[in-house]
Amino acid sequence: MIAGAHAILWLREDGKGNDACRFANAEGGYLIDGSSTDVDGTVLRYRIRARADGTTRRVRIGRKSRLNLRHKKDGSWTLNDAPMPGIQGATDILLDFTPASFTLPIRRLALDTGAQSEIIAARLDMATEQLTPLHLVFRRISEDTYEVETVETGTTTRISVNDHGIVQSQPGQWIAQA
Repeated sequence: MIAGAHAILWLREDGKGNDACRFANAEGGYLIDGSSTDVDGTVLRYRIRARADGTTRRVRIGRKSRLNLRHKKDGSWTLNDAPMPGIQGATDILLDFTPASFTLPIRRLALDTGAQSEIIAARLDMATEQLTPLHLVFRRISEDTYEVETVETGTTTRISVNDHGIVQSQPGQWIAQA
C-alpha cells in the first residue's frame, strides 16, 4: 500500500450498488481513485486529484476518460476543455454517485466541533454531463459527524467520517464495509 493510502468499500443503502475507493497523498496533493457500480451493474471509474491546499485540481470520469474536468489556479473550470464560466469560485467537485467527494472539503476545512463553513462545489450531473454551482454548508456536529446542507434546496444530509475525513456512513445512501 502507498504511504498515506486508505481503501474503502461502500454499499448503497437505497438500492443495489457499491463504490470501491482508494485515497492517497500524491503529487504534493491528494488522490481519490475509485470505481462505482450502479443498480444496473454499470461501472463508472473516477479519479480526483487535489492540490496541496485541498482544492480540486482535475477529475477524470469513465473508463477511457470520457469526461475531463479541470479547475485552474485562477478559479475557472473546464469540462472536456470547454470553459464552464458559471462555476467560477467553486473549490470542490461534487459527484452524486460517490460519497468520496465529501472528503476533500472535510479535510480542507478542518472544522472544529460546532463550527461551520460554506463552500461552492461544482456539481456534475452525469445525465446531462454539465456542471452547475452548488452552495454547501458543512457543520461539524461532533468529532466524527457532519451535517451538509444544500443551500439551494434546504436539504441536509448527515455523514459520519473516520479520522481521515473519509465517509463511513451517509444514512439512507451509503455505508462503509472496509
